[in-house]
Amino acid sequence: MDSFVALSKASKDALKIATLSASLPINSIITGPKAVGKNHLAKIVAPNAKSYTASSLQNSIKDKTINLDAINEIIILDIHKLSSINYLLESLDAKNIKVVATSIEYKEHYCDFFQAHIKVPALSERKEDVEYLKDEYIKEAKRIFLIDEEINSNIELDLSNNAISLKKSIFRNILFDSLTKSDIMNILEKFLLKEFEKSSSYKELLPIFETPLLRAGKKKYKSQLQMAKHFKINRNTLRKKFIENKIDE
Repeated sequence: MDSFVALSKASKDALKIATLSASLPINSIITGPKAVGKNHLAKIVAPNAKSYTASSLQNSIKDKTINLDAINEIIILDIHKLSSINYLLESLDAKNIKVVATSIEYKEHYCDFFQAHIKVPALSERKEDVEYLKDEYIKEAKRIFLIDEEINSNIELDLSNNAISLKKSIFRNILFDSLTKSDIMNILEKFLLKEFEKSSSYKELLPIFETPLLRAGKKKYKSQLQMAKHFKINRNTLRKKFIENKIDE
């Protein structure tokens, strides 16, 4: 996505503060987890500013390879990665440069420099945004994989890493649905060939087959009794395989 998605109340509030901050000569800090849209918001606050990682900007200032006199506003990405920010912020403040910074956390001393604090919650707290992003990622996946037919939107979404994991889970599901049994076998063959080149043994690789088989059986048949019946194996043998593959019974 090339823009900040603001359909939920939390993201609308963040966008409102960002838009207001853009018109004011103040420094802003945008905080939130990875892949929630902080960089997009930063461009709204300072649309003409160039973005730098905190460490690269600090090094450029120390090495005098950047002309701060020619800069009116600047975006600093991942400022939390610097152990000390005093030198960096003091250098920018001395030149009266408007600063917009992003961070995964808000530290107490930030309030001494940043007048505006914009909080961006995780996607798990932004249901409306997730639905919009899901539709957009499905459209993108269809274009990439050259799929014309309708896609089943009942996809198990992964929000553990926000937009990154959300997009991966959608692409993975859509790609999987387009694969044939022969495709999957070819993929496995290539994967196993690489593993054999690392001197992996048959015993080490066996869980690659058994673990997903057991997990799928557990989801399908609900109980070990039914699994043993359909798998046509002894129930004690099945229980042993659950333990070996570290699957909760």
